[in-house]
Amino acid sequence: MTRAQRHLAGILLVIASLLAAAGCVSVPVTGPIEKVGGSQPPCQNCVNVEVAPPAAGDGPRQIVEGYLRATSNYQPNYSVARQFLTRMAAEKWSPEEVSIYRGSLVAAARTTVTLSGQLVGSLEKDRTYTAHDQPLEWNFELLQEDGEWRIDKPPPGLMVAEYSFKSFYQPYDLYFVGNGRSLVPDPIYLPALSNPANVASALMKALLTGPSKWLRPAVSSAIPPNTSLSVDSVTITNSIAEVQLSDSVAALPDPQRSLLAAQIVYTLRQVGGVKGVVIKVNQQPFRVPGSDPSTLAISVDAISRDMDPIPFVTGDQLYAVPRAGPGVKVVTTTADSPATNPGPEPLGKLTVDALAVSTTGTDLALTTDNQTTLRRAPLASGQPLTLLNGVTELLRPQFTRYGEIWDIGVQGGRQRMWMFTADKNRPERPGIKIEINSPVLQDSKVAAFKISPDGTRMALVRNTTAGKHELGIARIVRSDRIMVDGWRPLNITQNHMPRIESIRDVAWLDATELMVLGITDQGTAVAPFRVVEDASRITPEGEPENWDAVGLAVLPRTQTAIIIGKRGHTWKDNGSQWLHFLDNVRTIAYPG
Repeated sequence: MTRAQRHLAGILLVIASLLAAAGCVSVPVTGPIEKVGGSQPPCQNCVNVEVAPPAAGDGPRQIVEGYLRATSNYQPNYSVARQFLTRMAAEKWSPEEVSIYRGSLVAAARTTVTLSGQLVGSLEKDRTYTAHDQPLEWNFELLQEDGEWRIDKPPPGLMVAEYSFKSFYQPYDLYFVGNGRSLVPDPIYLPALSNPANVASALMKALLTGPSKWLRPAVSSAIPPNTSLSVDSVTITNSIAEVQLSDSVAALPDPQRSLLAAQIVYTLRQVGGVKGVVIKVNQQPFRVPGSDPSTLAISVDAISRDMDPIPFVTGDQLYAVPRAGPGVKVVTTTADSPATNPGPEPLGKLTVDALAVSTTGTDLALTTDNQTTLRRAPLASGQPLTLLNGVTELLRPQFTRYGEIWDIGVQGGRQRMWMFTADKNRPERPGIKIEINSPVLQDSKVAAFKISPDGTRMALVRNTTAGKHELGIARIVRSDRIMVDGWRPLNITQNHMPRIESIRDVAWLDATELMVLGITDQGTAVAPFRVVEDASRITPEGEPENWDAVGLAVLPRTQTAIIIGKRGHTWKDNGSQWLHFLDNVRTIAYPG
C-alpha cells in the first residue's frame, strides 16, 4: 500500500509494506503521551517511516505512490495525504473508511495511474470488518495544479495493503449488554498503536459511540446517550486507567452503574497493563458497587462473573449417546482412558438422536424417536418432559445461558424455530413454547445452528435452494417479542484463505470465533477450521484424519473441542493435536 519516491522507491516500498499504523478509521488517537505505570510491552511491529509531502516536480506515479504511503500512516486529519490531492478533492475526501487490497500500480497514461488487484476487505465507519473477494481497479486521475501533479480522483477513505492490515491492525472488542444482564462483544479493528493510553482512548471513544449498526438492535448500553469524555484522552497510571466522563452518568442508579462499569472494564482490560479502571465525573471519582472503598478503582476481577460473555459452567461433565442402544451415558475420564457409565435411569428406554446440557449442568434437552420429539429431562429426577412432538427433522437442540431450549424442525411442510422457557414455579411442567418467526428460515434449509455463549447471536449452516452451503450469523433480538434476524453470511470461499465449500457442523469456540467442520474441495476429508465471526480470518485447526466427521462438541470456557465421526469414533483436541478419545458414540455434549 505504501510507495516510495524517486530513486528510493524499491527500498522504501519494502519498508512501507511493514507499516504499523494505517489509518484510524475515524477513532481519534491524538492527545498527549500519558504516563503508563508498570512494565509495558514494546511496540512489536512498529516500523517508523517518515511521511513526506509531495516533492516539487514529482510525476503522476510518484504522486500516487506518495499518497498511498501517506494514507498508510495515522495522522491527525491525514494532512500530509491531502497534500497529494487537488484542492477540491482534498476538501471532499474523508479518511473514515478503510479498503484492504492486494494489487499494484500501473501507469496507464500520463494523467492516469491505475491500482489493479483484488479488494480483500473493508472497515466501515464503525470500524467493523467486512470480507470481500472481488476485483479492484481504481483509476487515479491526475491534473496539474500550480504546475504540480495532483490526484483529482482519490478512492474513498484509506487504502491499506493486505499484508499491512494482517500485520499491524489489531482486533478488539467493544462490550455492550445483552438481555439486560450479560456482556456481548462487538468486534472492531484498530491500527497497532504503541502507546497503551492511546489505545485506551480510542477504545473508549468507540465504546461511547455505541454498538455497530448490525448488533445495535440486539443489545443495549448502560452508558447514557451523548455521554462523552470530559478529558479527551484516557490516562494509565500504575496499571489503573482513568476515564473522565461527562456528567450525564452522575445520576445513574447502582444497577446501571454496575453495567456501565462492566462495559468499560471489559473493553479496557484488553489494553496491555490495565488491571483496573477509575471513572471520574467532574474530576471526582465515580462510585460503582464493588469498587475499592478508598480509591473507587474497579478491578478487572471485581466485575461479576455472571456478566462474562462466556458463562461459567458448573463443570466440564460430558454426556454421550451410544451409537447402538437407547439411553444417555455419563462420560468419565480416568488416567488411562475415557469411559461411559449409565446415565439417568428414566432415559434408559429412549432412543436419543441428539442432546444438549444446560450451563448449570442440571438439565438435558433431547431429540428422540428419529428426530420427531423434543424433551427436557432434569438430571435430578431424570424424568423426561415432552416439549414438542408431531414434527420431523429436529436438529440438535441447545440451551442458552438463560435456561432456554432452542430447536429447529419441520412442521406443516416447512422448517420452523422454537424456544422453550422453563416454568420456575412448576419445574415438573414442560414450560412455555414460543415459535420464532425468522427470515433466516426463508429460501434455505438450516442444517445446523449454535447460539453464541452470550445468547445474542446465532451461527447457522444453511443449504440454499440453489444447492449451496452457507455459513452465517444472525442476531437474537429480545424486546417485546423475540426475533432472529439480521442474517449476515460469512464469506468462507475467499481466494486468499482456505475455501470451505461444504459444511457439516458449527460451534462457538469462544465469544467471537467459530469452529466449523468443512470440506475445502470435492473428495477431500472433512476438517476443522477456525472462523472469526466476521470472516477476517479462516485457519485450519489441525490436519484432517480419516474421521468422516459429522459433529462437534465444544466447551467455550476452555476452548475444548471434540470431533464426532460417522462411525462412532471421537477425537479430542489436546491443544496441539487431535487425539483418539471415545468409541461407539452417536453424539456427545458439554454443558452450554
